Amino acid sequence: MQAEHVEVNILVLEDQALIAIYVEELLHQAGFRTVNTLSSCSAAAEWLQSHTPGLAIIETRLRDGQCDAVAQMLESRGVPYLVHTAGSGRDDPGQNPFWQTCAWLPKPCDPDDFLAAVRHCLSQCALH
Repeated sequence: MQAEHVEVNILVLEDQALIAIYVEELLHQAGFRTVNTLSSCSAAAEWLQSHTPGLAIIETRLRDGQCDAVAQMLESRGVPYLVHTAGSGRDDPGQNPFWQTCAWLPKPCDPDDFLAAVRHCLSQCALH
């Protein structure tokens, strides 16, 4: 059964190719049509110069460093985002404060839990 199409532009920041492909496919199967996947902070910063996603799914560390600046850009634009990571930096007191307020999804993550978190994040954003 085909999922209903959801008109929201999703930015995925992931530098592990297999995980990126899996996340894209999961989102497409759930009906999200527009998924933009980038594998570096510099590519994300460049993309964000001319685009604003409706939601971002972020790995906190990509091949060229921490995604703190990207999270700050998203936060300043009011873009909701989820952290999808194998790391546990949320409990690190030196961690960027932007990581403290968003939802965290572990890797690996149950696909149903992943999509529920995406939908919850979008519904919370719609309420504001």
